[in-house]
Amino acid sequence: MVASKNDFIQSEKILPDHVVVEKVLNGETELFEILMRRYNELLFRTVRSYFNQDTDVEDIMQDAYVKAYQKLYQFKNESTFSTWLVRIGINEALQRKRKLKNYRSTALEYETGVLQIADTSVMNPENNTIYKESTAFIEKAVDTLPQKYKIIFILREVEGMEIPEISKSLDLTVSNVKVRLFRARNMIKDYIFTATNTKNIFEFGNHKCDRLVELVLKRIQHMELG
Repeated sequence: MVASKNDFIQSEKILPDHVVVEKVLNGETELFEILMRRYNELLFRTVRSYFNQDTDVEDIMQDAYVKAYQKLYQFKNESTFSTWLVRIGINEALQRKRKLKNYRSTALEYETGVLQIADTSVMNPENNTIYKESTAFIEKAVDTLPQKYKIIFILREVEGMEIPEISKSLDLTVSNVKVRLFRARNMIKDYIFTATNTKNIFEFGNHKCDRLVELVLKRIQHMELG
């Protein structure tokens, strides 16, 4: 019996990660979609710390998900699935960077200034425009961070991951993570933190989510048939 979209939605809310993993390993491979939809935002923001072009990011996300599916039996539930997936995403991003000999990470420059943001709960056309512009401004500001600070800033300030979890994901000491986070915060002007809601930057919208899930599932199906 093919699971309906409602089934997936309910499963996504109820089933813990390790249970989903167990079910996938036991043959319910279609449930891998739950994990993708659950962590698309996290994986996108992780890879986005290394590449600025969304097309590159989504390619790497596909590779990371396929690698995660192939190595799913290695997940031992000793850490969270999100930590395990972040490590895979980072490894795939670093491998891609090594392959691109001419790759150069360019920091976008921005001019400082006072940015007044209206109440985003009142999303009339004018406020909506201001909100989008301020979010883009914050993304540009984050892109100016050196990579080793950028990844920690995004995982902590945008994704809300705990320091010990980031430490495990990046294979750094807790104190090192704290130092880099402190420096990252100092690199970004104080007004950026108060200008808008950082939880909404680098969003991986529904249409992107659906497209990526479809592409990864096709690759997995091809692997199963091949």
